[in-house]
Amino acid sequence: MTGAQLELISVIRAFVKEHGYAPTVREIAELMGIGHGTAQRLLQDLADSGKIQKRERVARGYRIRGM
Repeated sequence: MTGAQLELISVIRAFVKEHGYAPTVREIAELMGIGHGTAQRLLQDLADSGKIQKRERVARGYRIRGM
């Protein structure tokens, strides 16, 4: 995994721990200081590699496998 992917997983874990639900793509982008499209690409890359799961057509639908 790249450094950005590891950071993204860390951001999701911290957000879920604090709020009890997953962040939106926009919230991830803001927390990481990156663009919305970059956040989407990182999420898709992680989903394609099986590190996270995305429920289609569901807001806040990303979930880290094993969490």
